[in-house]
This record gives sequence, C-alpha cells and structure tokens, in this order.
Amino acid sequence: MSDILKKWLGRKIDCECGQRHEIGIKHISVERGAMGLVAGYVREAGYGEVTLVADEKTYRAAGADLREKLEAAQVRVSICVIRENAMGEVAADEEAVVQLMLDTPLTSEALIAVGAGTLHDIVRFVSHRTKRPFLSVPTAPSVDGFASVGAPLIVRGFKMTIPAIAPEAIFADLALLADAPQAMIAAGFGDMLGKHTSLADWSLGRVLLDEHYCGLSAQLTLEAVELCTAHLDEIAARTELGMLKLMEGLLLSGLSMLLVGHSRPASGAEHHLSHYWEMVLLQQRRRALLHGAKVGVATVMMAQRYAALGGITADEAAARLAHSQAPSRQTDEQRIRSAYGAMAEQVIAENFPADGGAGDAAALKARIAEKWGDVQRIARAVPAPEQLSAWLGAVRGPLTPEQLGVEPELVEASLQDALFVRNRFTVLRLWRLLTV
Repeated sequence: MSDILKKWLGRKIDCECGQRHEIGIKHISVERGAMGLVAGYVREAGYGEVTLVADEKTYRAAGADLREKLEAAQVRVSICVIRENAMGEVAADEEAVVQLMLDTPLTSEALIAVGAGTLHDIVRFVSHRTKRPFLSVPTAPSVDGFASVGAPLIVRGFKMTIPAIAPEAIFADLALLADAPQAMIAAGFGDMLGKHTSLADWSLGRVLLDEHYCGLSAQLTLEAVELCTAHLDEIAARTELGMLKLMEGLLLSGLSMLLVGHSRPASGAEHHLSHYWEMVLLQQRRRALLHGAKVGVATVMMAQRYAALGGITADEAAARLAHSQAPSRQTDEQRIRSAYGAMAEQVIAENFPADGGAGDAAALKARIAEKWGDVQRIARAVPAPEQLSAWLGAVRGPLTPEQLGVEPELVEASLQDALFVRNRFTVLRLWRLLTV
C-alpha cells in the first residue's frame, strides 16, 4: 500500500477549519498485481455474493479475469455490463442507473466497479441508494473521482453532481493502468492540472464571499497536482512509477474532496466549461469527449483569465467595477433560458436557491475593490498558461478547444454561460463583474 495514501485511511480529524473530517475508506492498493488482492479482501470482509459492474471494454480488459478470481475464492458473482447508448458510448445517466439496479440481485452484498470515471459514477450512486458498499478497480488513471463521494450524473440532459459514497476499498493495478490508452492517461493528467485553477477559484470564494475554506484540503490538493508535475517524464513514458504517481495524485485529490464533503477543492470554472461542453454535445447528439481532456484545455483558458487579472491595477479594477452594470436576476434568468433550453429551470434553481443565496451584487463589487490585492496574489499563484500547455503537451494531451473538436462558437458561448453550471464563485463570475 502507498505510504502517501495509507496515512489518510480511516482518519478522523478535528480540523483548524472548524469541521470534523472523516475518511471512511478502509483499504487502498496501488501496485502491480493489486487486482489479485480483491478476492481476498472480499472474503475477509464477509461478502459471499457481489455484483461486478463493467462495460464491454473493461470487462474484457479486467472484469472477466476478476470474475474468475472471485469465483475461485468461492464468491458468488453476478455481472452487469453497462450498455452503450445510442451514440455508442457508456454514459452515467438514468438509463445506466436503472440497468444496474435491475441487474443487481437482491442477495448481492456489495458492488465492484471495474472501469474508469463514468462507470464509477454509476456504481457510486446505485451503491449509495441501495445501501451497499462498493469496491473500486480503476482500469485507467483518467479522473480524480475514484476516491470521492460525489457522483456526477446526466439527469434529463443536465450534468449534476449528486452526493453519494466513497468506495470501501480501491485496488489500482499498475500493470493494468499502464496498458490504458494514452488519451486516458493524458486525461487523468489534465484533470489534475485543473486543480491549479479550482484552488484559485476556492480562494476567491473565501476572500470575497467568506466561503468556508479548509487549508488542509487545499494543501492536500496542491500536493497531489505537484506530485504529478514532479513526475511528468515518467507519466509521459507510461512507466509503472509514472502510473503510481499519477494514481496517487488522482486519489489524493479525491481524498481532499472526501475531507470536506464536496468538490470545491478540485472543481472550479475549468470543470464548469467541461460540463457545459458536455451538455451541449449531448443535446446535439455528438460523441462525448474525455472529461480530463476537456478539463485540461479549459484549465489553460482559465489560467489566461487569471493571468489577465494579474495585470489589472487596483485603480483600474475599481474603475471597471464602478462602471460595470451588475446583471439582475431577471437578466440572468433570460440568459439561462436562452442558453440551456429544456434544462433552464434546473439551472435557475441551482443559481437562485430558495434560501436567497445569490447575494448582493453591489456589496460584492465593493468587496472585490477592497480585496484587490488578495485577488492579485491568488491570480499570480496560478501557473502561466504557457506552462500548463507545455505540461499537457508532454503527455500528448490536447491543448486547445480546436484540438478537442469544440468549435469557436461553442467556446464563446461557454465563456458567457458556463458560469451558471454551478452556483459557485469562480474567475468566470469575477471576470463578468469586471467587464459587464
């Protein structure tokens, strides 16, 4: 077991942030041969019957072998192979959730997710709702959500993160991860680079809106991404050491979210752009793009926004804020209806909750002017967009929206309207107040 990860398992922490944090994950193995440890763990945990959940590709890559190992250990195994949708893709949507619930026998005591991020999102949600534990067997180091508690699902076409549960145990086999497609390895690295801008966005929320902020979670997230960039060459070469460090980073990021119970330390405006692109592509019945690939490209774009903030003086910021017209709720609702169509009411409810959480725009503008020095310090801590692009290029990940296949019109729309995907303060919301 990785020493970096081991020290966090089963921890209960009375944190300086004022919250009590708990990590309920019992076991993490990141090593060659980790998949061979699953059956022993299942037997020791007393699970006599499990449901193994995969898609067609991951069942061939690892699921069939794991089934044999479980059955050899006298564990009864039912199989759920999540079907592809009309686009030929596996999606974490209502159809997949219902399939898994129907394919899981009432006598099954635990679920085992064998796959990447989407598969885990489906299993995490069903596991939570059926009150069954689940075990994680990642087949690619592609996302940081393996250890987290949130399940990003597509519900009626809208991407929303639903609180669920973390896995009881994680078994990441380095040999299996090293065989993952290069695009998925690059996606995992891109997802990690997004922590630079997500942490900056969280800091903006803390400074400007007194949002709850956990220094321990933020530091853990920063250490996770720096662990990956420090081993960039190994990750690019797909060595086992590279896969170990990438997977450790991804899991540490997931643990940072687990500490605070939400995705704020690891998901900011870069993720909102990714989700917006995903929802539009879904509406247009176009093939989905790898989550981490989108996040990596969007991180470069948001770093450009932060770099621009760093060049605005306090006097210029005050002048911009004084002359800008803060959008009204009515104006925003009109924009949301125009941009989100059938999903608009869900988006409006997210942005204007019943508790009135939208806040006072005039007071916020005054706070921004007052705290501009802090804003600049946050902005200057974000790596330069050129540095982020160089890191992405080293692992052969896409660098621009064009390389992803996201056309300029969609990019422009996302820069205007992706801020509504989540009711969180980010650089996109700050930039709007400086330019409206």
